[in-house]
Amino acid sequence: MHPDAASSPDIELHDGPLHLRAWRDADAAALAAAVADSRDQLAPWLPWCREGYTLAQAGRWIADTCQAGKRGDSRDFAILDADGHLLGGIALQRIERAGGSANLEGWVRRSHQGQGVATRAIGMVGAMAFQALALRRIELLARIDNPAARRCAEKAGACFSGIVPERLLDAGQYRPAALYSLLPEETNEDIAGAPLLHDGPLRLRAFRPNDLEALLAALHESMDSIGYWEDWCRPSYAAADGRHWIAHTRRSWRGVGDQCALAIVDRASDALLGSVSISQWHAECRCASLGYWVRQSCQGRGIASHAARLAASHALRTPALQRLEIVTLEGNLASRRVAEKAGARFEGIARCRLRHRGLPQSAAIYALTAADLATPA
Repeated sequence: MHPDAASSPDIELHDGPLHLRAWRDADAAALAAAVADSRDQLAPWLPWCREGYTLAQAGRWIADTCQAGKRGDSRDFAILDADGHLLGGIALQRIERAGGSANLEGWVRRSHQGQGVATRAIGMVGAMAFQALALRRIELLARIDNPAARRCAEKAGACFSGIVPERLLDAGQYRPAALYSLLPEETNEDIAGAPLLHDGPLRLRAFRPNDLEALLAALHESMDSIGYWEDWCRPSYAAADGRHWIAHTRRSWRGVGDQCALAIVDRASDALLGSVSISQWHAECRCASLGYWVRQSCQGRGIASHAARLAASHALRTPALQRLEIVTLEGNLASRRVAEKAGARFEGIARCRLRHRGLPQSAAIYALTAADLATPA
């Protein structure tokens, strides 16, 4: 899209069967009908979606959005299907070109909720805003008790930025909101803050967006091993999950979040073998958790223990860390052997330390310090 296209209030976006365009006067009847059809589902979250929403109100609102679009204050889109039927609306509001930011709000009518319409629409508007408007950050706000809106933001790739008190006005009362941030899609360039580690046939590097296909293949071949012990590794793990996780770990290396993961790759071919991560940082005691997994076809070759020791050796050289903990299910003997081969010391069994398949489970606790790594594994 040419940047000049963003200045036009009549900009249109397409993605498969979805069509986003500016509202038109002729949409008033469809808008009033969609609100009436979806009032019970939308009213708890959208103050304007109330009983008695009339055709005249819809017409006035459309006229207002058209004027705001001409001024450049916002970009309001009707969400349509391939046949031109109205599915909902999405708006880029409070556009600050100088600051490179905006807010994003949207809704989907009852008959099309739960079908990914909102998630795809967020992606379409976000891509336009980052490319054509040169924005650097889009904020999405949701009531903290609105799980559907929060899941939608996460599936669209937005990162959770925290809870903002007294942020949303509802029925005359200000309520807290969950704040999510949508950032421009990343390139495959390596991150300056992430280490690049080599030892023998292995390389540890930051995950890249183009690792998505390899990540999905690695996890789906490993349902009988990784999936048995890790609830997140499930057959339903999809591209959206992998894309969100890669973006999250890349942000962590930039200081936003604490899931600092590295891809374990073959040094010669760059083939993805697994992952090692440092997470759950506790700055006051200079401690963090060390985690790892290796795809099923590469297990039993010492890759996990090799990568864990390599990552730990790098991490424990920083003043911010003096201890790395490996917490694994008591019965996960393979993971426990990895910890031991990496040089970690067993410190005991903690009851009800982890949850697995919805139930509390005991965990084996291992720890690595710089002194442990001074001894050959």
